[in-house]
Amino acid sequence: MDLRYRRRLEVHYAARGHAPQIGFSGNISNTGMMIRTPNVLAPGTDVEMELRLPDGTIAVNGYVVWARTGPMSWLATGRIGMGIRFVDPPADLVSRLRSRTAARGG
Repeated sequence: MDLRYRRRLEVHYAARGHAPQIGFSGNISNTGMMIRTPNVLAPGTDVEMELRLPDGTIAVNGYVVWARTGPMSWLATGRIGMGIRFVDPPADLVSRLRSRTAARGG
């Protein structure tokens, strides 16, 4: 199992060929992430993402493996959103996350 980092990053995501939407990461690993958003995409949908870090952005592609909808009041709890499996993530993704996590104390 991959180590998951609890990070709140702004994530711009879109199904290929569609306008981007904004969500926030709930957790992230070197194989995927959870995006907290009320605007979920259907499982199996290819998705393009930009992870917004303080020192720049990381572009990564993936696909939706699960999606949950519900009342907006559930958004902060992580009960609504979607799980993304990365496809060929950048080699420096985990090291960039690790350095930011260490710098912030976890």
